[in-house]
Amino acid sequence: MTLNTSKHIPFFYSSLSLCLFYTTAIYAEPITQEPTVSDTVTNSLPHATPLNDTSHNMKQWIDSSQRSMSDSVHNIGEYLDQSLTKDEDEEKLTNRSYLRIRHRAIYSHRGKLENDFKVYFKLDLPHVKRDWKLILDSEPSDYDSLESKQRGIASGSKTKAGDTIGGFRLQDAQFGNWTSDFDIGIKIKLPLDPFTKASLSRVDNISQNWTTQFDQELFYYHSKGLGSLTQMSGFYALTPDHKNIFRTTTSAQYLQDGDKWELVQQLNIYQRATDKDLFEYSIGISADTNEIKEVTNYWISTEWKRRMYKHWLYLAARPQLEFPRDYNYRANLGIMIELEMFFSKNRKIDELGRYIPKPVKQRTIADHNSR
Repeated sequence: MTLNTSKHIPFFYSSLSLCLFYTTAIYAEPITQEPTVSDTVTNSLPHATPLNDTSHNMKQWIDSSQRSMSDSVHNIGEYLDQSLTKDEDEEKLTNRSYLRIRHRAIYSHRGKLENDFKVYFKLDLPHVKRDWKLILDSEPSDYDSLESKQRGIASGSKTKAGDTIGGFRLQDAQFGNWTSDFDIGIKIKLPLDPFTKASLSRVDNISQNWTTQFDQELFYYHSKGLGSLTQMSGFYALTPDHKNIFRTTTSAQYLQDGDKWELVQQLNIYQRATDKDLFEYSIGISADTNEIKEVTNYWISTEWKRRMYKHWLYLAARPQLEFPRDYNYRANLGIMIELEMFFSKNRKIDELGRYIPKPVKQRTIADHNSR
C-alpha cells in the first residue's frame, strides 16, 4: 500500500516517537534509592506520581489492551469452531487463532517514503477432521515481484485497496516425503474474484552439514490468471547450536498477467545474537526476461529484529544499499522500519526463529517423541 509522502511524513515520525516512548516506559528502571526530605515533601503533594508508578501503570494498560484483543480473537475462533465443526460429545481442544498487525515505513534516497499497513488473521478450527484453517489477508502479495517476496518486503503493493481475500487452507497434508498446502477462496470485492493456490515442499539431508528444500507453488486468480513460484534452498549450520545459519536460495516466478519470468539469487546469514535479537545479512541479484537489460537490481542489506516486549511486539530496522535498473544502476541507499504486533491467547509467537528444516520422517519422529 503506497501512500502520499508529504501527507504521511508526520505520521511516520509520530509513530516512531510513540514506539520510542513506549520502549522507554516499559524498560524504565525503578527508583530504588532512599527518599530524601525533599522527596518526602514532593510525594506528599496530591498530584505527584513517581516515575516507576507511571511506568508500571503504562505496562499494565498495555498488557490489559493486548489481553483484551487476544481474548476477542480467541473468542471468535472458539465460537466459530464450536458452532461449525464441534460435535456435542467431542472434548474441548485448544484454539490457536491469531491476529497480526504490521506497520512498515520504507525510505530510499532516490525513491520516496512508502507506508504499508497490513492485517493478517488466521482462524484455527481444531475440531475439523482434517487440518483446515480459515485465512483472512487484507493485502495478498501473490502478484508482488519475486524480489520483494524473497527479501521479505512483499506488501501487496501491486493490489488495489480493499482486495482482501478470505478462504480455507488444507495445511500440512503429507504424501510420502512431500508436504502440501491447498487454499481455496475469494477476493472479497465486487465482482467476486475466486482464487486457488497449491504448494508442495520437500526437504532432504544431502550430507551431514547440508540440507536442501524444494518448494513449488501454483496460484490462480480469475482476474489475473496463473502464477507459478519455484524455489530451491540450501541450508548450512555455521554453529553446532544452529544459532548461526547460512542459506542460499535460487528462485523463479512466472506471472501470466505480465507474461514474463523473474529470477532471484540470494545469500543470507542469520545470526541469533541473543534471546531477543536477530541479525540477518543478505546479498542478492534479480533479473527478468522481457527487457534488454535483464538484471533488475543488485542489493546488500542488514536487518536487526528485536522482540521489544514479551512475545507479541517486534521492531525491525533494515538499512540497505541497492543498484536498481530503474535508476540506471546508480547507488540507492535506504532504510526500512517495521513494527509488528501479534494477538493470540494460546499461540506463542517467535518471529526471531530461523531453523534448518527437517525431512518429513524426522518431523514425524520428533512430534511423536514430544508427546
